[in-house]
Amino acid sequence: MASLADFIVQDWVAYVVGQQNIQKGLLASFLEREFGFYCQVAENGQDEPPLGLAGDKRMLLMRDCSGDDAETIIAYLDLFGDRLLVDDKIYVVLINLDPDLDVESVMLRRGVRGVVNANAAPNLLIRFIQAVVAGELWFPRQLVSRCILESRGQGIEEDENKASSSLLSVTLSVREREVLMEIGVGSTNDQIADHLCISQHTVKSHVYRIFRKINVPNRLQAALWASKYLA
Repeated sequence: MASLADFIVQDWVAYVVGQQNIQKGLLASFLEREFGFYCQVAENGQDEPPLGLAGDKRMLLMRDCSGDDAETIIAYLDLFGDRLLVDDKIYVVLINLDPDLDVESVMLRRGVRGVVNANAAPNLLIRFIQAVVAGELWFPRQLVSRCILESRGQGIEEDENKASSSLLSVTLSVREREVLMEIGVGSTNDQIADHLCISQHTVKSHVYRIFRKINVPNRLQAALWASKYLA
């Protein structure tokens, strides 16, 4: 069973969706065996998780994208609207994504927490899930940085007085600003710890405090905040 140091199994449930029934069953068995999650496999045509499935727990919603084209995946995300960007109780990840679809940047902007392409080894899947449930994004770092810069460019004509007011209302320590800048360029907790020569536990403490201070639910929102106010 995978290490449970970064999360508590009892805090999570998993819901597995996709077009391939056999593959969905394999993914559910993998999650149950490696992490001890309670898993439910979606029936055909029931891609949205049933009401009440998660209760007060967080949900890892894993979609097997085998056989999916870009339009199918985007239509699936449309079911959630903007919820994935603001709701920290539901974490959507995509497995077996065809890299030729070239939709990773769209997935990141829509609030997907991570993507793994086809034929990923089991040990990679374990690391992937551990990182996601620990609150990290699993995308290429260059992609995260590019999306943040593009978002910053789109908002460059926003009211500067409003931006200054938002920044002045938040008090960050020097170290918290350093950590937030690292998040802003897509660094994982491991990378931040290495770059700043601090422990992973210290990084997690800083990240928790930063999220509370700037009032964001996840790393993507924190990165966008940093691109507006710390650049």
